[in-house]
Amino acid sequence: MLIRLAVAITLALAAATTQAADPVRPLPGETQVAFQCRAAFLPEARSCIQRCDAAFSNQATERFECAHACTKRGLFDMADCRTQGGVAVVASMLAAR
Repeated sequence: MLIRLAVAITLALAAATTQAADPVRPLPGETQVAFQCRAAFLPEARSCIQRCDAAFSNQATERFECAHACTKRGLFDMADCRTQGGVAVVASMLAAR
């Protein structure tokens, strides 16, 4: 639970202050699987939030709802990745489809 809270806070703060192409660095005490999953899905969530900012620059409520949806989707993707055991496992599952 603590890791999820840390990831949620990191995602929210990082999206507001960084660009999508900025590197993702490991957090202190973060497991390798959690870092791999965060590194795989955080840039996608950042890009999504940037698209929301551009599309709804004059509409605060819509921009917030869009960014919230991006954040929520990113968190769920990271959680699913960690549950499955990492990026390599998720990629192999998707390739098998």
